[in-house]
Amino acid sequence: MNAGDQIHRLIFKQNHAIDEEGYPILSEIEYTKAWGSLKTLKGNTRFLAAQSQMEHNREFTIRYQKKLLDSERPKSLIVYWRKKKHEIESIEDDDGLMKTMTVILKAVT
Repeated sequence: MNAGDQIHRLIFKQNHAIDEEGYPILSEIEYTKAWGSLKTLKGNTRFLAAQSQMEHNREFTIRYQKKLLDSERPKSLIVYWRKKKHEIESIEDDDGLMKTMTVILKAVT
């Protein structure tokens, strides 16, 4: 993975967090940040996404972060990209090599 290709900043924030004393935190707190490269949908993939009404999904490739695995990350995690709120559709470890992850986001409208 070329670090120069990762030009998009993804900010992962946690909703409904709880502080050390067990009290709920009303505001969003930052969980982690990542630089990523955006994959655009082309050709047949774009057509299939339009058919299944997934036009607002975006696919990013980021460096591996253990804290973003399904078993580690909190359930109430949201992502900001270009100051727009996105929900996480999935985060997968590419090839199981712990080098990159594919993050699929859906824009919140």
